[in-house]
Parts: sequence; structure tokens; C-alpha cells
Amino acid sequence: MHLARGEASVSDLVGLFSLTQPTVSSHLKVLESAGLISRRRVAQSRPCKLETEQLKAVTDWLEQLQEVWEGNYKRLDALLAELKQAQEEKK
Repeated sequence: MHLARGEASVSDLVGLFSLTQPTVSSHLKVLESAGLISRRRVAQSRPCKLETEQLKAVTDWLEQLQEVWEGNYKRLDALLAELKQAQEEKK
């Protein structure tokens, strides 16, 4: 992600992607409303900056979610193995 290297303006970001300025602005508004980026005014420009603390919170949440899903998959694997063994014993 370009913003990981530092601040960037909308026009900087438009130049990196094959998207229009309104599309990039729309995406940035979503990120800003989620607290993942912030913007400040410098003359006519509004450089964007990543909010790393918010990204850390998202990462922490995703790691917790991953642990839950891994536990669910382990239980599913155990259940499937148990069902397979029971089916083989019936044969």
C-alpha cells in the first residue's frame, strides 16, 4: 500500500491506479470514516495518512477471529474423522 510509505494526495494515488479521481476519493472517504486514514489540509491539497493504531486494532481483531475459525475447523475435522470411523466400523 502506497500510504504505508508516507502521506499521499488524492492525485498521487490516482496516478498509481487505473481509477478515476472520484473513485479514489470515494474509497478514501470510506477509509477515513472507518478511522483507517486521516487527512489534513495543506493549501489546496489534502494529504492522506495511515492511522496505524486503528490498523493494529483491525489486525488484532482479525487474529482473534482466525483463532475462532481455526478452533471451529479443528472441531469439524474431529467430527468428520469420528463419523468416518463409525461408518467404517459398520462395514
